[in-house]
Amino acid sequence: MAKTNRNQWVLILLITGLGFLHAGCQAIPETTQSAAIEKPLVASHYVDGNGKTGIQGQVTIKDENRPLKGGYVNIYPDTISNLLGPSQFISLPTDEKGQYQLEAPPGVYYVVARKRMSGQPTGPLSPGDFYSEHQRIVTTVKTGKLAVVDLEVVPMTAPMFFKSRVVDRETSTGIRGNLIDQTGQPVMGGFAMAYVDQDLKRLPDYASTLSDEQGRFTIYLPEGGTFYLSARIHAWDMPSPGEPYGKYGGDQAVPVTVETNSFVENIRIEMSPFTGAYTPGKSRRPF
Repeated sequence: MAKTNRNQWVLILLITGLGFLHAGCQAIPETTQSAAIEKPLVASHYVDGNGKTGIQGQVTIKDENRPLKGGYVNIYPDTISNLLGPSQFISLPTDEKGQYQLEAPPGVYYVVARKRMSGQPTGPLSPGDFYSEHQRIVTTVKTGKLAVVDLEVVPMTAPMFFKSRVVDRETSTGIRGNLIDQTGQPVMGGFAMAYVDQDLKRLPDYASTLSDEQGRFTIYLPEGGTFYLSARIHAWDMPSPGEPYGKYGGDQAVPVTVETNSFVENIRIEMSPFTGAYTPGKSRRPF
């Protein structure tokens, strides 16, 4: 599968922060003109499955132009777990050429690649492991076809900054809303974080599903309570300068009270480029 012209993407990388784009993968049209916001990529290249239905491709290490052996490719049917929990389907380890093939029924899937230096196919990621830098690759699996999805990975330099309490399923309690930029346009591919107190400089207690093309997100909660909200793009390390980041209520986050077995609706979190200084290793304290 031919690569997109490198010179064209030097400019795109500077503008959008996208980690990669392969032939057969095209960016969903931009819905915002503010800071670098990663867009989901749509993989739409197919080959004859010769009786198989699923996904195949190659996993390579970014900037090294070499294949990743022993990595695993995971596919998810939705983003409730933010593509971080157990997946619906997982490949066998990639071979010497970084190639994989994964059978799956027809449907729409998110595709990610990871390699844990422990050799385990699942579990938390640690510094030194490899992961898809761009974790918003979407493809449609068609009967009798293999969707071709090539993936690039980078080494993780800091632990995941994600959440301390796990709610990776739909519940009857939560918060729904939209992520928007400074012009009021939706932010796709971000997530909202909920805290039980005003300390937003720590691991969040809960996190939302990835926001869709309308910027819509849902935070599923086990029970009601009072929460403070923020939003960002990445699920690892502290925000980098320029990364979209925001708090519900502005600089001084305001509380949101949720009743058990009900949803608070129409929460809008405005995101703007993060201006704090980046400090390596402070992955559990965003700034």
